[in-house]
Amino acid sequence: MLKREHKVSNISSEAIFAIPAMKPSRVIFASIFCLSLMITDIRYESGSYIRSFSNDMLKPITFLTRFPLQIYENFNLFFSSRTNLEKKLQSLQKENLKLKATNQFMEKISIDNSKLNALWSSLTIDKERFLISKKSFLSSNEYQPLLVLDINKQIVKKDSAVVSEQGLAGRVSSVGFSSAEVLLVQDIKSSIPVISSDSSLHATLEGKGLGRNGKLKFISKTAEFSAGERVYTSGLGEIFPDGILVGEVVSVTDPVDSEFLEVEIFFYSDPINQDYFLIYKHE
Repeated sequence: MLKREHKVSNISSEAIFAIPAMKPSRVIFASIFCLSLMITDIRYESGSYIRSFSNDMLKPITFLTRFPLQIYENFNLFFSSRTNLEKKLQSLQKENLKLKATNQFMEKISIDNSKLNALWSSLTIDKERFLISKKSFLSSNEYQPLLVLDINKQIVKKDSAVVSEQGLAGRVSSVGFSSAEVLLVQDIKSSIPVISSDSSLHATLEGKGLGRNGKLKFISKTAEFSAGERVYTSGLGEIFPDGILVGEVVSVTDPVDSEFLEVEIFFYSDPINQDYFLIYKHE
């Protein structure tokens, strides 16, 4: 019987079709070919190259399929209605308002910079040892407020003094890669060695909370503090440089049931209304 020739039943004379079996040589060849493709793909990543070439071959087809859509979109854009043009005009007006707001923000930054320059001119210590930093966060904790400054990868050390344009703001309590936390002078954990301007008396100033006056610790009743005189950092303790303005005496009371005077200090620096600060660099 010839190859692929059908058989005829001797009983019914109907054709009996049969699929010839695949030769063993073809099975072996197909197995070897598939195995070689798998090994080539594992060893040389041939599948990735084939996919890359396939993508290159399909790019013209993809372009042809998208070309009518691009023509349609360009046609609609070219023949856009007056309503769309008005919407674009309104969008441009909004962008203009944003630009005006940005200009106002830049004006504010300029004002802040001028204030910082005024602060620098009033400092008696080396101005090159100060870094400018921007406020990024201020917690709402009244007694332990936390100020976070953006140091922008500048080298800042722990316990560095932080100054605003009004005076001493606090000291750096911890340093990260791009930010630094500040222990504010108003914090109840804050303790600052100060000296008065008129009486030249030394004392330690502690915070009592944000929005509250600080108090001088253990002031003898023989001390002659007067309301209105300013207090500056004394430089004792080697944390804060001397001569930085801190605040002023607002009240001096002599309680009967205590052996010390109660001297309240108004802090000049207010972190709520400040956006930029100076960080003093230790040697």
